[in-house]
Amino acid sequence: MKLAILVDNYLTQLSSLRLRLLGEWGFSAYVYDWRILYDTGLSGTALLNNMKALGISPDDPDVLVISHRHIDHTGGVKALLSARSRPLTVVAHENLFAKAYAKDEMGEVEIGVDFTRDFLESRGARLVLIREPYKIAEGVWASGEIPRRWGPSHTGAVSDIVPDDMALYIRHPKGLVALTGCGHAGVENIVEYGLQVTGADRLYAIIGGLHFMGLPEARVREAAGYLKSKGPGLVVGTHCTGVAGIAALQAALPDVAKAGGAGAVFEI
Repeated sequence: MKLAILVDNYLTQLSSLRLRLLGEWGFSAYVYDWRILYDTGLSGTALLNNMKALGISPDDPDVLVISHRHIDHTGGVKALLSARSRPLTVVAHENLFAKAYAKDEMGEVEIGVDFTRDFLESRGARLVLIREPYKIAEGVWASGEIPRRWGPSHTGAVSDIVPDDMALYIRHPKGLVALTGCGHAGVENIVEYGLQVTGADRLYAIIGGLHFMGLPEARVREAAGYLKSKGPGLVVGTHCTGVAGIAALQAALPDVAKAGGAGAVFEI
């Protein structure tokens, strides 16, 4: 399988200069094999620019999976749908349109979606709202709501526990491949639930935001140690994993932790 990171806080590839890629706070990735777009970043500007640079048409995805309702993962939806000429299946948690808030140094800010159901449907979206795991294709699932049975949540400054935090799970011959937007459900919960949903017997790869930003150093070490204990072949911390969190992953897993960044492509 082949996967490209389309939107990330960081630009880590030398090719980003030649391709004129853009970075922004947020996340998006594209899974070529099943034509699945996972999240859309913050603005749509970086998403469409980087898709074009990497040779991906707005019409290429058959399915959009929204990890959760926060604007840095849904902000590109309107631009994407407006740039398309054919329908798109949109898979999201059933509370997609619920209000969402976070606090920063300037106070509370609303961070929920900036579109309505009517808008989505007027642009040809077939909306599939879920709570339980949803099978997209053979060996591919949107997780639905992830139970918090195996470890703590990583909610940071967000005002709720983000029940809509959904991973994309792929059962690969090498094991579970998990994509995560922000990782609000907590890394242990994301991985253990993925093994349960897919029936995979090991974790092979986890790619995306793990929301280590704002966590105590001891918790970051604990989470990195947990991943090490699973013996993965690839770990890519992006977006809200944060610079210190990415460094912690590389220290704990020096042979398998790789740099993400917009334009990074991984073949498994």
